[in-house]
Amino acid sequence: MRKNSAKIVKKIKDFILENNLIEKNDKVMIALSGGSDSVCLFHILNTLKKDMEFSLYAFHLNHNIRKEAKRDEAFVLDLCKIYDVPLFLESEDMLELHEDSGMSLEEISRKKRYELIYKIMKENNINKTATAHHLLDHSESIILNVVRGSGIRGLKGISVSNNNIIRPILNLTKEEILCYIEENDLKYVTDVTNFDTDYSRNNIRHNILPHLEEINNNVYNHFFELSSIAGEIDDLLNELASKIVIIKEDDKVYIELKDYYSLHTAVKKQILFNMLNKLGIKKDINSKAINNIVDLIEKNNTSFEISLINNIVAKRRYDKLYFEYLSKDNRESIRLEVENKNKFEVKYNDIFIKLEKKDILDKNSEDKYVDYDKIRGKLFLRTRQDGDKFSPFGLDGSKKLKKYFIDKKIPKEDRDFIPLLSDEENIIAVIGYDINNKYRIDENTKNILSINYKTMRGKHERRH
Repeated sequence: MRKNSAKIVKKIKDFILENNLIEKNDKVMIALSGGSDSVCLFHILNTLKKDMEFSLYAFHLNHNIRKEAKRDEAFVLDLCKIYDVPLFLESEDMLELHEDSGMSLEEISRKKRYELIYKIMKENNINKTATAHHLLDHSESIILNVVRGSGIRGLKGISVSNNNIIRPILNLTKEEILCYIEENDLKYVTDVTNFDTDYSRNNIRHNILPHLEEINNNVYNHFFELSSIAGEIDDLLNELASKIVIIKEDDKVYIELKDYYSLHTAVKKQILFNMLNKLGIKKDINSKAINNIVDLIEKNNTSFEISLINNIVAKRRYDKLYFEYLSKDNRESIRLEVENKNKFEVKYNDIFIKLEKKDILDKNSEDKYVDYDKIRGKLFLRTRQDGDKFSPFGLDGSKKLKKYFIDKKIPKEDRDFIPLLSDEENIIAVIGYDINNKYRIDENTKNILSINYKTMRGKHERRH
């Protein structure tokens, strides 16, 4: 191995050890496109595998986009045969997937590529996949993130490792890669789309970064240093943000705002970024939208909605802030007569309601109880209607049902679906919340009606 190549291999080995990227007995799979970057990574890891005691595999995905795709596939096959490296070869019609997905071609290609990588890793007990991202890619990512309006996280660029994906040559310049290729007389294939400036990333590579390099030829290393500083700041913010617990339920996450107000603005923003991360959004998060949410909370708007990215909406409902995927509400309202007042069961949306006449009150039960003999005429299960009034337990007078819902901080989108138990004169109970004070049990009560409800998420757990 020539002098420059030996230095580069040592540089990569030191980088791997410093960042704990590869350990003894690891099974490492290279994402091998056949381009100069991945061939350089392939050759370096193949050189190091015996000394560092890890096994090496390769993965190639034929996207079937370019006419050269079959050529690239054949090249990778031959390369792996020469070096006796096991190859996992996959093929997808990416243009068809692109048309069906509604995503950009770059996005769907990346998504499918990583889906296949994780699938192969799981099936073959491979614990690391190495990609050939380098300093130029890293610098492009930082600039692209800044242009898109990302926060401090955008300055981190490409992570050295993430979810068993490692990037062992992230500290190499493109010049070092090409030097290594040339010194070792390595063959590779050229992706013609790398010269297509219609792609935003390649536009940055070919039209912006060269000018920055003219100003300072060490610009890529400075970007790397900047990303390290941003990473340290991000770690600190995450530590401070961990004081607020993010709760995940189905396709939504939420936080209690009680302890949020006293935090520094930077920590508040970090919490909102973390909420999106918990929904699976890791990139393209615009700081402007996050700033708007912070401002609305500071102005004490107790109810608001803001559309974010990927069909996600941010909603404040009183003392809670939600981020959730926007979906059609399939819940229905209800109006039916209770056929048997002595015993009746019904499933309504995701709620199970059970009414039963009893003569003994169970003090250990979480059920609600009313005086059976105070019921006037027929009994109904229904949702709200215009003019409804309610007398909550402990209140001698009555209030509009809408005012009761506001006082109980029930989200607007849930109010039309709250089940009500009523007779021919009054609302007897807002099921899951309260009973009518006029129907409470007293010393003259002889018969009791118990009201039991539970949701598909568990007993007495409300939607909000």
